[in-house]
Amino acid sequence: MVAKKPQSPPISLAELRKRCKEASLTEQELTDYFLVDEERSKPFSPALKFNEELVDVGRARLSPEAISALYAEATRAQTPLPKKPRRLTTTHLRAARTKLLAEGDSWFNLPDFIYPKTAIDVLGSDFDVSNIALWGDELEAMVKAKQYRQPLRSGLFGHFLFSGGGNDVLGSIPAYVKPRKSGDTDPAHATDYIKSTFSQKISQMMGFYRTLADDTRDAASGRVVLYVHGYADAIPRKGGHYLGGPLKALGFDSDDHAPLCRAIVAKMVDLFNVALQSFAQSTAHVVYNDLRPAMTERDWYRDEIHPKASGAKKIAKVLSDAIHANTPMA
Repeated sequence: MVAKKPQSPPISLAELRKRCKEASLTEQELTDYFLVDEERSKPFSPALKFNEELVDVGRARLSPEAISALYAEATRAQTPLPKKPRRLTTTHLRAARTKLLAEGDSWFNLPDFIYPKTAIDVLGSDFDVSNIALWGDELEAMVKAKQYRQPLRSGLFGHFLFSGGGNDVLGSIPAYVKPRKSGDTDPAHATDYIKSTFSQKISQMMGFYRTLADDTRDAASGRVVLYVHGYADAIPRKGGHYLGGPLKALGFDSDDHAPLCRAIVAKMVDLFNVALQSFAQSTAHVVYNDLRPAMTERDWYRDEIHPKASGAKKIAKVLSDAIHANTPMA
């Protein structure tokens, strides 16, 4: 007989708000009072909802954004468990003094305890990380909001990690992929299914990245290295909410036409990576990171578009190596 999972006591919305502000909810309470809202979740923007069996919301009807903000407030001050002592190498000692600023989307910040740890969570073990990323944040909105400018002006950071554009790439199949031609299953035809407007979208994205690089240089007087990445070759799944489902609606089947489905997604990711690499190579103090070689099929989380814990560790290693390569020796 399977033991029943312990359940937290019922709570009023007012008390829950208070506990979130105090960051006093336990992991058990967080995962009991908040649930993933699959129906309202969007690519790179997981939505949360209250578990109304335990949370008395009364007549209140909070938006998914407001509920996510509550959860972020409740978890932002969570204290990590102490780590076992380890023998520190010269590299670790240097990293421990290195301050990182991170801004981005859900690849850099997901709801703790509900989703896997991100690469930024992993990097926090060896670096002093200030993370202002939040799930649901999109490239254009982040660059227009410029919340990264103030911390960059502080002079505390020599490294700025940015994650943006995933929703425009992995979340844009309905907008930029053509319906499947009857009888076609050839992955060599992947490029033919991507609309020309996708190249225009990539160009627009590069404009935002150029603004980001300019903002970084101006705010930090050229003293900060900007690290960017182009995501990885996500794998469509049968019935998948973000990739498999949208492809199915266009006549593709992630089982019967799996090689073609994978090739289409990989080509969209490749177009973004090529543009981002070109941008980085032509822009001072910008480092491009190709995450595709690090991610295997087993490193993807069940939602199709996020790395699971093993993937997060591999991505963190890529970013850590890049940071070490651009950190002057003491």
